[in-house]
Formats: sequence, structure tokens, C-alpha cells
Amino acid sequence: MIWHIAKREILDNLTRFRFVLTLSLVMVLMVMNAVIFVSSQYPRRITEYSQDTNNAVESLKKRSSNLGELAVKGPGYLYKPPSPLTFIATGEDANLPKRAEGASTGNFGIGKNTPDYRFGYSWSENWQLQYPQDTFRKNDSLPNFTELDWVFIIGLVMSFMAILFTYDAISGERETGTLSLLMANSVSRATVLLGKFIGAFLSMIAPLVIGILLNLLIVSTSDLVSLDGSEWGRVAIIIVISSIYISIFLWFGLFISSQFSDSSSSLLILLLIWIVFVVLIPNTMGVLASGFQQVPTKNEISRIKKTTEDEIDQRHKEGDRLYRTGSPSDQPPKVEVLRLWADYLNERANAKSRMYDEHLNKQLAQVAFTQQITRLSPASIYKYSVESLAGTGFARHKRFVQQARRYRKQFVDFIQSEDRGDKESSHIYLVKEGLSQKPVPFNSIPKFSDKLTLGITFKGAVLDMTLLVLLALLLFMAASLAFMRSDVK
Repeated sequence: MIWHIAKREILDNLTRFRFVLTLSLVMVLMVMNAVIFVSSQYPRRITEYSQDTNNAVESLKKRSSNLGELAVKGPGYLYKPPSPLTFIATGEDANLPKRAEGASTGNFGIGKNTPDYRFGYSWSENWQLQYPQDTFRKNDSLPNFTELDWVFIIGLVMSFMAILFTYDAISGERETGTLSLLMANSVSRATVLLGKFIGAFLSMIAPLVIGILLNLLIVSTSDLVSLDGSEWGRVAIIIVISSIYISIFLWFGLFISSQFSDSSSSLLILLLIWIVFVVLIPNTMGVLASGFQQVPTKNEISRIKKTTEDEIDQRHKEGDRLYRTGSPSDQPPKVEVLRLWADYLNERANAKSRMYDEHLNKQLAQVAFTQQITRLSPASIYKYSVESLAGTGFARHKRFVQQARRYRKQFVDFIQSEDRGDKESSHIYLVKEGLSQKPVPFNSIPKFSDKLTLGITFKGAVLDMTLLVLLALLLFMAASLAFMRSDVK
């Protein structure tokens, strides 16, 4: 009997304009998404990434001619590889930092010629890990539904169409009197409700599957896009998540429809729910929530940085003791001079590194807090889960930051290990003259890598996938209970 009711719903939907509209919208948007991705978006990002990484490799090769120089100047730029699944969830990747800068920030020199002493030395600031961004206040990881990707097509368009497919499923039949006739045939209410859900679900999944197949056909036939087994596995999981997400709004529709005797009232309430949970919470609440986790402005960071550097300079240069004992460039350099300068340069570098890390941690905390608030919306939960699986957005950027920080430690450990192998070195870290001056085999230098796997992305999406499943079950129970208690007349 369930299938009989579902089949009746499907046949009814096929004759409605809403089915034609859904099919047309999904097909057009999915094709547009794929064409834009393979024709301009992904090729441009792949070309930029290839050029950037090649330049970074050449720069690293030049620095490998001297271990001391390599230690001070750092590994160079670390680039985030673009995800081949960006067409599914853009995740504002174009606005997020695409690299971490592991390079020295400036060159300095000083010369003094007085009756008491003569001093001359030029040096580079020791490298720190930085993340370039247009502005310190703006946070482009905040929720946004403006990209033509699967998140937009399914998150907004399909959720809206789910409302149109169910707003009159029960209230419409109650209006015409057909619901009481149906219930007079000794059919249980659970059977009626499940039949209507299955009919609406299949009526919506059919256009979505057609659109997705067209989309993936265009993407997979591109020479520039090559999806491996892990990525195809992630695509399959995303399709399942999308089906669960659509079912949430179908149960929403059935729940509200069972509460009203006229379909116009249920449609009005459902539209209000859709606007609140799909439009307002992901956008407005995201902006408001970010205000509770303040991030220092660029001017504030610069002011703190300058104050800290001035304090360090004043303490180390008091009485010109950095200069009176000699220069690190003297031949041969004095060990006590190298230690003085190593203390000075390391303290400056560590202070700046802490500021950069703390500032980035505050940005990450701001986004994490915002996501917790916006998870009140199923659209946001869906967005975050799909971005995690696609390897884009905040989840991807946070992992990139974590990998860059791990690499920073790996690089420092490598420098110190290589330096210990040179008996001629003074083993004083981190002043270039205090370390080995010998070249470093380029192939032995650890290279930055940040490859995503199915296991890593799935783990990052588990929370949001669980929330979607629980929400779908909750709405299923709410719709069932509401329909059981409602009047069929």
C-alpha cells in the first residue's frame, strides 16, 4: 500500500509545473557549474599552483647552497593545492590565503666607526610562518551561499523545491476531502505519511540524479580534471548526504502540511521557515556571531609588533653591548659574539612568530565559534559537511595551517640535524654564521605536502553528517506524531 500511495504521488508530481521547474533548474545549473569549472575556474587555479610551486622549488634550490643561509631564510612559500572537487563546494577558497610564507621578512645592516670600536654587520630577519590576507578584520571563511556549486544548487534551490513538493501533500488533500476518503480505506496514517514521503523524495531525487550525472560527465571528460578512487568515494558520500539533506526539508514540509487545513497557510509557514533556516541564519547570524570573537586589526597587530621589537632592541642593545664585543662576520667569529646575536635574533623571531600564530588562532577560533552558532541551520550543517569532504573551505584551510605548522618543526629539526653533522660548525642556532656553511643536498630537504584522503575528509565531516541524520530522524518523528494527532477532515 505504501508503494501504491508513493506511485500516486509520483504520477501527480510528474504532471505538475514544479517537477518541470525542478528538472530544468537542476540540469541548467549543474551543466553551468561543470562548464565554468572545467573551462576557466580549475584550469586557472591549477596553472597558478603549478607556476607557484615551480618557483618555490627553484628558490629553495638556490638557498640550499649554504645551510646557514637556508636556516635563516627558511623553506620559502608553502602552497595549498587546489581541490579537484571545488565544483562541489567552492568554500570561498578563492578568498582564503592560498599559501603560507615561510621566508625571512627583511634585510638589515649596521656600521659604526667610533674611537672606541669599529663594527659592521648585515643580516636577515629569521623566517617566520605567515599567512597573507587582504585585511586582518575580514574573515572570508564565514558562511556564504553565492557560488554556483553543488552547495548552492542543493543547499538553496533543492531545499526550496522540497517545500513546494510537500506543502500541500496533506493540507491539500484535507482541503479537497480526498484525505478522509483515503483514510476510510483502513489505511494506517504511518502508511500514508511514508507513501507521501517516498513519492516526494523520488520525484526530487530523479532530477537531482540527472543533473549530477550530466555534471560529472562534463567534469570527468576534461583533460585537466582527474579524479582518483578517493575522490570518487567522497563524491558518492556527498550524494548520500545531499539526499539526507533534501529529506530534512521534505519532512519539514510534511510536518507543517499536517498541521493546517489549507495549503496556502502551510506554504506561508514553510517559506518563513526556509528563509530563517536557509538564508538568515547562515548569513546574518554568521556575521553577528563573529562579533563575539574579536580579531585584532592590522593596525593593532603592527602596533604590538613594533612595541615588542623596540623593547627587545632596547634590552639587547643597551650600552652597545651587541656591537662592542665584535661582529658575527669577523673571521673567525667569536663564539660569545655569535651567542649574543643568536639570543637577539631568536628572541625577535620567536616574538613575531608567537604574534602571528596567536592572531591566526584568534581568526580560526572566530570561524569555529561562528560555525557552532550557524549549525542551528541545516543548510549550514550541510555546507560544512560537504566542504569537509570536498577538501575546501574552512575545514581545508585549518588543516593546511596545521600541516604548515608541522612542517615548520620538521624543517627546523632537519636544519639542526644537518648542522650537527658538520664538525666545523659552531652549532649556534639561529645565526647564519653560527651554523654550517656547507651546501645541503636538495633532495634531502623535507618538502611540504598536504594531500587529502578519504579517511581524513570523512573524519572531518563526521560531526555534521551525524547532525544531519539526527535532524532527519527528529523531523520524521515530529511529522509522524503530528499526523497521528491531526484531524483528517
